[in-house]
Amino acid sequence: MESTTQPKGLTIPTAAVIGIVVVIGTLFHTWLHQRVHGVYNATQVGLAFFLVINVMIAWWEIALFVCQDQIRSEYEAIKEPYRGREMTRIAEVFARPIPLFRVLSFSQWTTIWSSYSLFDPGYSDRRSYGYNIDVGNGFTTLIPATLFAFGMTLDLMPARVLGIIGVIIFWQMFYGTAVYFFQFFNNGRHKGHSLRDLLLFVGITNLMWFIFPIWGLSTSVRLILDGSYSLFL
Repeated sequence: MESTTQPKGLTIPTAAVIGIVVVIGTLFHTWLHQRVHGVYNATQVGLAFFLVINVMIAWWEIALFVCQDQIRSEYEAIKEPYRGREMTRIAEVFARPIPLFRVLSFSQWTTIWSSYSLFDPGYSDRRSYGYNIDVGNGFTTLIPATLFAFGMTLDLMPARVLGIIGVIIFWQMFYGTAVYFFQFFNNGRHKGHSLRDLLLFVGITNLMWFIFPIWGLSTSVRLILDGSYSLFL
């Protein structure tokens, strides 16, 4: 069951932690690109933004594996009290304070998954597709996504090699999301939830993993065909 003990010391709301990570991470990659190449590039900025988010979520997805028992316990404790009030729970989670020096602790991010389980109980079940695809993404995309983000700026390898890595990871993201959406509706996970709540929490949050992977795929193909990093200049 989720602890009601108030965290001690300096804390930061969950939403602020997420915002700080995404903004600072994106600005850092944008600044680094400008320092190295003297230009700002929309494709580099856009994909860096997405990849920073993906790396952050990959960390949460590893937490989904490491702390699954805690997530299941939290979900069982909240599923009835928040039935029909799922978005209230989501708002509470984003307002929840996290101790500054425990931001990287997997246990601090379990409420993300136990709360998402109010929409899709599969995230509290090791046997479900959603659980397994996200755990797989966490372990397999964290390093390649980081490599691609820096590779757009630092020319760490031949452009075609980075393009091949990009095709692999962006297709994995796109395909995994497409199958997840299919199973979500095919298994009736949408029933009992308002269209507004589905659009706000399930639709918009997952829509990024359609749009940006397609952008990443097209960029990766360009790297392979051109054999150069010119599209980032």
